[in-house]
Amino acid sequence: MGENEAVGTGKPYSDEDKIHLFLAYFGILSLIPFFMFKDKRSDPQKEYVYWHARQGLALALTVIILCVPTAIIMVIPFVGWILSCLGWLFIIVLAWGGMIMGWIKAFAGEKWPIPGIAKVAEMFN
Repeated sequence: MGENEAVGTGKPYSDEDKIHLFLAYFGILSLIPFFMFKDKRSDPQKEYVYWHARQGLALALTVIILCVPTAIIMVIPFVGWILSCLGWLFIIVLAWGGMIMGWIKAFAGEKWPIPGIAKVAEMFN
């Protein structure tokens, strides 16, 4: 058994950490596991949860930041509405796609860096 696996489960997280892995990709609630596990990174199980919390926080902040220019573009007549609709569609796909893939990978015991978002997550070290 590898050093990252929980005893008896074959997973790199403990059963108590499942709710924290869920919260890691649930928007701004990713702050809860982010701050809870920030000082516990020496434990491989806690570091795994912290890694996902960082990535979930980066995803949430990216979505929030993208909402501002998308809303501003909306004031431009006609073209702004089209671009804004495309922008909102992109934001929805990014948010839901990132959350669902994050949950799938986290509960499967994998660290999957979301393309583009992983660079933002590295800044939260």
